[in-house]
Amino acid sequence: MEILKVENLSKIYGENDTKIIALDNISFSVEKGEFVAIIGASGSR
Repeated sequence: MEILKVENLSKIYGENDTKIIALDNISFSVEKGEFVAIIGASGSR
């Protein structure tokens, strides 16, 4: 049973020269009983 569905998610921090793309067109779904985490490199924003 799908309890969460995300489509085409993007997250950008800053502008121009300081622009950081954290998530770029991410899609996923979570089924009942699953655990999901989004992680990045040490020191990521």
